[in-house]
Amino acid sequence: MKTVNISKKSSGGRIIAPVDGSKNANRAAEEAIRLAKQTNRSVYALYVIDTPRLTNVIPPDEISTLWTEGLNQQGKQVLTDIKKLGQKKGVKVETHLVVGFPEEEILKAAKKDDLIVMGCKGKTALDRILLGSVCENVIHHSKGPVMVIH
Repeated sequence: MKTVNISKKSSGGRIIAPVDGSKNANRAAEEAIRLAKQTNRSVYALYVIDTPRLTNVIPPDEISTLWTEGLNQQGKQVLTDIKKLGQKKGVKVETHLVVGFPEEEILKAAKKDDLIVMGCKGKTALDRILLGSVCENVIHHSKGPVMVIH
């Protein structure tokens, strides 16, 4: 088990906050901002549009284009809300909207000295049953510490 040092004068890496608009992800983002404030770190908020899996289910046509545009808008709104929360708390929040598999994009974003703070039950219950949860994959493959917020 890894121990995370969260001293007040931490000069370590960032706090990665994967978000998807779910209650658990929002609670995790709030915790990430609280920890960032205490440790003088910045928050890297990441919203991943999971279109690679969607294109296997929905054929690329007008409907899927509208679906992707809707997810893009939702992602921008979720990230804007997290950024505003950070501003209220005096924490720098850098936002990123990417397309890909969530677990892969989270792991790509995180460096060894970053702390990933994430909720464990997002919006993908069917994926969790079929493929394992994003949270589970990140925990098992991260090179740095992961804090899970239920």
